[in-house]
Amino acid sequence: MYLLKKEFIRYTDQIGITGSFICLVHCIITSGVMIGSSIVSLSAHHHGHDHGHHHHLDFFGILDISMILVSGIAVYFASQKSHDPLLKNIMWGSYSLYSVSMLVKYIGFEPTWITVVSYSMSLVLIGCHLINLKSHKSCSVNV
Repeated sequence: MYLLKKEFIRYTDQIGITGSFICLVHCIITSGVMIGSSIVSLSAHHHGHDHGHHHHLDFFGILDISMILVSGIAVYFASQKSHDPLLKNIMWGSYSLYSVSMLVKYIGFEPTWITVVSYSMSLVLIGCHLINLKSHKSCSVNV
């Protein structure tokens, strides 16, 4: 069990990068489909993100929750192996904003700017994991 945990911790940055990237692609595709369907149905008169859909815990809702959990686990273990306190704080801050921006749509609050926050925090998480991965590799090479 210890070896499994050690291997998991070793790959947390790659898991975090993959999870954040998948989330970003999922969000962009979903938004594109929603915008496209709004244009096709001539309901593009609305301002902001409100086009009559509601978020439920269906397949995509479970996918959202899963991405939040995977990202949280990846941030937890990646921050454990990080030696830079600023990077740890940025990872946790961006993860927190990402999680909140993903979850608030389930209570009916989804202005366009919250989508921008979600996309931005996904990109920040990818960047943080890349930096952490690079710094961890250079530390293990130098030791």
